[in-house]
Amino acid sequence: MNTTAIETIKDTYDIDTLQEIVEHGCVSGVAHDHIYYADTTKFFDDYEDEITDYITDNFGSEMLVELFSNNEGNLRGYMNDVVWTYIEMIASTIIDEHEDQQ
Repeated sequence: MNTTAIETIKDTYDIDTLQEIVEHGCVSGVAHDHIYYADTTKFFDDYEDEITDYITDNFGSEMLVELFSNNEGNLRGYMNDVVWTYIEMIASTIIDEHEDQQ
C-alpha cells in the first residue's frame, strides 16, 4: 500500500462529489466507493492508524469513543462510522482549500 488514506479519497472523488459529501454526508450514498460495510471496513483496515490519528488530532479521542458507543459494540458499524466521519472531514478540508484557491 503506497498511498495514504487522504490520497485515496482525493483520487476517488472529484470536487463536485466532495461538495455533495460535505452537504449531504456519506449516509446519502454519494460516497459511491464507501457505501457498504465491505467497502468501509476494508478502508478502515487499510488505513486504521491514519484515520484514527486524524480524528483524534482534530476532535479528540472522545469522538472515537462516542462512535463506538453509538454502535453499541458493533465493530463493523463502528468501523463504518469512523470511515464516514473521516471522509466527511477530509471532504470538508478539501472543499475549504479549493474555495480558498478561487
